[in-house]
Amino acid sequence: MDSETPATEDAGLQARAQQMGVPPEVLLIVETLQLDAEEKAGGALSLARLSKRTQLRMSTLRRFLSALEEAGVVGVEMNEDGTGSVSLLVPPQ
Repeated sequence: MDSETPATEDAGLQARAQQMGVPPEVLLIVETLQLDAEEKAGGALSLARLSKRTQLRMSTLRRFLSALEEAGVVGVEMNEDGTGSVSLLVPPQ
C-alpha cells in the first residue's frame, strides 16, 4: 500500500471487516493498536500517532474510538490540551 492510499481501502482489510460485520475503520484501529501493543509489550498509543498510522482524520478516529470505548474494547485518556492516548483493553485473538 502506498502512502497516498488510505489504509481503509486495503482489500484484505475490507474483506476481513465485512466477514466480521464491522466497519473497516474499526478493524483498522484495533489491528493497529494490537500491533503496537505487541511491539512494545503493552502501553498506550498517542491519538496523533494512531491517526497517522491509520490515515484516519482525528474527527473520524475519535468517533470510532468513542464507540470502541463504550464497548469496553479500548481505553481513551484525554488531556486538557486536547491531546490524548488510547490503549487496547481486550486481549488479542
